[in-house]
Amino acid sequence: MEHGGLRLINNPPDYSRKSGDGPLFTVITAVLNGEKTLEKTIESVIGQTWKKIEFIVIDGGSTDNTLGILKQYEGFIDYWISEPDRGIADAFNKGVNYSTGDYISFLGSDDWYESDALTRIAQSLRPGTDIYTGHANLWSSDGCRFVKFHKSRPERIFQTMRIAHAAAFVSRNVFEQTGTFSADYKIAMDYDFLLRAGLNGFKFFVVESVIVNILTGGISQNIVTASLEELRIKNHHLGRKPGHYLWLLAYIFAWYILTAFKRN
Repeated sequence: MEHGGLRLINNPPDYSRKSGDGPLFTVITAVLNGEKTLEKTIESVIGQTWKKIEFIVIDGGSTDNTLGILKQYEGFIDYWISEPDRGIADAFNKGVNYSTGDYISFLGSDDWYESDALTRIAQSLRPGTDIYTGHANLWSSDGCRFVKFHKSRPERIFQTMRIAHAAAFVSRNVFEQTGTFSADYKIAMDYDFLLRAGLNGFKFFVVESVIVNILTGGISQNIVTASLEELRIKNHHLGRKPGHYLWLLAYIFAWYILTAFKRN
């Protein structure tokens, strides 16, 4: 296990840069062998116009130059740790345990924020709402080609995952009452968490702005596996209903038809 960051450099930690008005946002990035994209992700966090940010990176034991990049940016990362874990859910939960922010977000190691992303979220905060989400732009796996605009629609949370998780900011209160991410799911643990939050009565608010840019081709792009996990989650929390299976079949069929059309 290796670890580092400002919490270790400044012992005791210096929290003066996080003082002032407005909420403290914790950004958690889980990474494994992310040397090709991690630097851009880090730059997008430290370049935010909103400065009250706690940045935590959870590395699953990378064997490439990921640790070198983390050490290079150590003066901008509050805490990073590198050790084997049990998957993405385990990494997310570690990050939550290390966090102190008022709102928590999860930014993929190959994704990047718009420069004013956190400012837009902060300006949208309102009483009685605990989960905020914006929209996302999807890019090709090499980051060179715009693929499509992804509109977050939390009103469909009981049907499918239509929230860009990397654009979601969740108050600490939600984690305290709903719990953290379930290791039962390898891909759709974010859907399980947000569905449980919705079932617990937490309100969503959509910030009508692009918050994050996401590279396609990640683990969540395995459409069949992700859809089957969503089915398991809905059956577990909402009961087994014929509509769940019909939705699964229709969604996969439509996805394959659209993919074939694009290829032609």
